[in-house]
Amino acid sequence: MSAQNNKIEQDKYLEPSVDYATLMKEIRNRQFTRNDIKSFVYKVFVMYERATCENEHVNVDEFKPFIDENIYVDFPDYQIRSWNDYVEWHQWIHNLLESDDHDIEKINVEFLVNGKYQVAFDVRWRGLFKDGTYLDNTIRQVWIMREEEGKQLPVIEKYIAKVNDPMVIAN
Repeated sequence: MSAQNNKIEQDKYLEPSVDYATLMKEIRNRQFTRNDIKSFVYKVFVMYERATCENEHVNVDEFKPFIDENIYVDFPDYQIRSWNDYVEWHQWIHNLLESDDHDIEKINVEFLVNGKYQVAFDVRWRGLFKDGTYLDNTIRQVWIMREEEGKQLPVIEKYIAKVNDPMVIAN
């Protein structure tokens, strides 16, 4: 059987779009594809979950290779403006948590100028606190990341997280 016979059948009139050609040109000039960025998001959340697991604990220092020294983070209940702030937050939240879980939905990746990426997604965050409190919220997150020479993962520069509550009317 020849390779020609193995092609997926499609209408003969289809041609690549300008959007597709532009995307392929952009990907050739980038270190990461959209799926690389999506995989990275999942990797970070696996590490967050492992940080509260008793069977395999992830230390905060394992986040350092992909957290900018001057990271800008706005969580619903905490602001971070440096790596040292990130370490303090990590210790603070994990001193409060018994366990947590993240279910990521609707990931959208955009290529930005200067080798940067923006990823927006919803994450259902469930957490059991040591005081017995249980939370189940959907959080809308937007991250800005960059490529960095010699690094196999993107570096997070900005990280915004807002409770995505349809019952709350924004001003």
